[in-house]
Amino acid sequence: MVISRKRRSLRQFQNNFFAHNDAAGRAVRNETNDTPQDTRQEQQRKHISFEAAPTGRLAVSSLYYTVPHSPAKCRFGEPASQDAHDLPTDDFDFSSLNNVDEDIGSGKRKHTAGFIRLEGRSDFAQAACFCGEAGPMYRCQDCHGAELVCLSCTLHIHERQPLHRIECWNGTSFQTTMLKALGVRFQLGHPIGVQCVNPIPTFNDDFVILDYNGVHEVGLDFCGSATFRVLEYFQMLSFESKVSAWEFYNTVARLTDNTGTRVLKDRYASLLRMIREWRFVMQMKRCGQGHHPGGIQATEASACAILCPACPHPSRNLPVGWENSPSEFQFLYAIFLAIDANFRLVRRNVLSDAVDPGLNHGYTFFVEETAYKDFLASHYRVGNPQEKSTCSSHSAVNLADTRASRGLVATGAGTVDCARHNFKRPCSVGDLQKGERYINMDYLFFSSMRSSQDIHILNISYDIACQWNKNLWLRMSTTITRLSPHIASCQTKFSFNFIKGVGRTDGEAPERGWADINLIATSTREMGPGSRRDTLDDHFNDWNWKKVCSMGTTLLRKYKAAIPEVEERASDLKEFEAALDPDQLATWRKEIEMWESDRSLTNPFKVKARTTVTQAAVRLALSKAEAEEIEHGGHISLDDDISPSVLISSGMELEDQQRCVEFEARTIGQHATDVQKLKILQHINALRRRISTWSRVQLLYMPYISCLRSPNDIASEDKAQANDALDDLRTYKNAFVRGQRTNTRAQGIIHSAESRINTISAKYTAARDALIMLASKLGKNDDWQRILKPLDRAKDAVPLNHDEGKTVGQQNISWIWKTPGVSNNQEEGLQDSLCVEWCKAQAWAYRWEEEVQLLCEEMCHAQWWDTQGSRRQFSSPAFTEGAVAYAHRQAMLRQRMSAWFRSLWDAVLSWTAEPPVD
Repeated sequence: MVISRKRRSLRQFQNNFFAHNDAAGRAVRNETNDTPQDTRQEQQRKHISFEAAPTGRLAVSSLYYTVPHSPAKCRFGEPASQDAHDLPTDDFDFSSLNNVDEDIGSGKRKHTAGFIRLEGRSDFAQAACFCGEAGPMYRCQDCHGAELVCLSCTLHIHERQPLHRIECWNGTSFQTTMLKALGVRFQLGHPIGVQCVNPIPTFNDDFVILDYNGVHEVGLDFCGSATFRVLEYFQMLSFESKVSAWEFYNTVARLTDNTGTRVLKDRYASLLRMIREWRFVMQMKRCGQGHHPGGIQATEASACAILCPACPHPSRNLPVGWENSPSEFQFLYAIFLAIDANFRLVRRNVLSDAVDPGLNHGYTFFVEETAYKDFLASHYRVGNPQEKSTCSSHSAVNLADTRASRGLVATGAGTVDCARHNFKRPCSVGDLQKGERYINMDYLFFSSMRSSQDIHILNISYDIACQWNKNLWLRMSTTITRLSPHIASCQTKFSFNFIKGVGRTDGEAPERGWADINLIATSTREMGPGSRRDTLDDHFNDWNWKKVCSMGTTLLRKYKAAIPEVEERASDLKEFEAALDPDQLATWRKEIEMWESDRSLTNPFKVKARTTVTQAAVRLALSKAEAEEIEHGGHISLDDDISPSVLISSGMELEDQQRCVEFEARTIGQHATDVQKLKILQHINALRRRISTWSRVQLLYMPYISCLRSPNDIASEDKAQANDALDDLRTYKNAFVRGQRTNTRAQGIIHSAESRINTISAKYTAARDALIMLASKLGKNDDWQRILKPLDRAKDAVPLNHDEGKTVGQQNISWIWKTPGVSNNQEEGLQDSLCVEWCKAQAWAYRWEEEVQLLCEEMCHAQWWDTQGSRRQFSSPAFTEGAVAYAHRQAMLRQRMSAWFRSLWDAVLSWTAEPPVD
């Protein structure tokens, strides 16, 4: 940049030795003499230049030159000044910068001609366009330059200039036109130059912009597609809140107009198509299929499913030579599967696969539909129903051929899950047509097993495994939290608690998954077959991904909970074994080893002899007890004819008669005859007289319950004491007595047993108190108190199999069963119970030890994405760069997760002196 200023006369320099320059703000020194000079002589002038230096500052330079005398100016009409004279023509006229010496009329004519020339094509009439095309016809009034360009260049130049004015040469003159008339469309929602696949013009295509240079009609198109942001937002929202597309679309519509006065264009169907494509594209991208050399067309079955990283995957996360490890450690490389069906994931008979095909074809969790249906059609015969259940009448089995399916093409869905980590297994989900048929579950099971063919040990949990395994080559293992509906042989034979090498696996993984997916059952039941499968696949994949992200804290929590349980169960087993006979323990250990190798042998976990408590047996026992008391002179009867046992028996008979009379009264109906009413009334009167007589005798033996006539009349305060006293015996009673009638009759039995337990407990407490007093008097030590501990009636005086409200495998054996000499009691059934309880205690201790070992083995993570960047070669460098960048980003993400998990696990593993997990 150069800035110049000129001083008109030397007098100004003489009057000001230092003059201030306005542009630079610096002083300028006068280089002339201070003596006055003749104004007629030549004058010396100074020229100051300011230039921008490379450093960014201004550089100042001065130039001195001499100019001839310039006569002083005077006002127009006044005489010339005294120093006026003619300038010489041969000298340079420095004052011509401020004066026009040429003819004014001639200059005006030149300027006017120049402007008129611009009305035509000027010097560009014969010039070609920049691109080389001859005969350009367009120019822009707002662009710099007057050159002509062709139509294509005009459109290209003005892609970003919607308000420029275009002129077109029509052969004789330029005619103003609009970019819209030339075909220029400005697309919103896309980068410049990118064509929208669904452009929507403005209303009536009359979009107008008012600018300083005119009123412009602009060809403006809105994007008819949804943004990636809204698709990503809906997908994540549906994962967490299970919102449907209809609810989401109406939310957006109400944000646009919450009054309903504006008629909005319906884009709901478009949203459904876009979200399906979005789910599919994101699935292919995230599973790495975009890096496959064959592209999406080469996608194999289950290639897009997120796998469980803690389960064993040969060639991925198992050590080299794992298949040759000792047999006692082979269970560390076993897989655990859980099979179940969900009857809430139904689908109505709307559309078909031809109208609504799926984008996934067995790529994730749903099996390939065509092969699945062909298998069912070729192996299932309508007239040949499946075998009925022989175990507690399982509805899932017995009602498989009769389950209501009117208006439904899918009565539910079956699945195979990872039983230890709650992951959905790849290619393991399929629709059920007629309930939980074996043929459906067989296909899903073996389809899931295709991804684990190299695994040697397989543990399967299925709530109907005791029925399903009858025709399979593999022995099954059923879930433990659903044991109550099973018969005793199934509970002990198939329970995970008693199977070696399963740890603390509960087998309830499918139930947890169903609780999450059932929230979208109402929206998926109205979908077409393809839309439903794609939606459920996407939700299952997100369920697996959340499990991957939380695996570090989940395994850590389980590990911390298992460590104290191992010590507690081992200590409990050691104390129990100390009270048992060593020869008996050796025999029991041998029985367990033989049963684990051959399940057809006698099950040591099953009670071999159990005496069923019946009313006849109780009456017989009470009569014998009375006979012994009479023989020894200890029997006290308050009535000569009715003893306590007779009172109980006659009371039970009266209850039977009450129910008979009540049944007769209900059967005669509301329109009974007088004869029928009379007969019922006579029976009631006779029964009342017998009850009255029985009640008078009851007052002699039980005066404190004289006010009780029905369980419904008992006050809540009175119930609390009775419930606390009978809590331990109710478990025993419910095992053999069912129904309101038998429960009522069992009150006498429970009362007798409770009295006996209270008597023995009081006797023990009194004896122990006496020992404490004697020990202090005799100066004995307190070693005996480690054996004879204080007795808590509610906590300690419980049966061997009392659960105390704890989960199976976490119960503590009461100390009364671990005192020395407990195995010397030869009472019938006691030794059998001790054997079963010891087997369970040992199994629980082993299961917790296995759980710790399994958790340590599962703390691993597969580093697979590191090798994905160079799998596929793209023709475009931009695509290649994107593929490599995405692969590295995924690798960094998983490395960060792996480092986080390792930081958690290394700390806790160091507590138990275990080596860190790689």
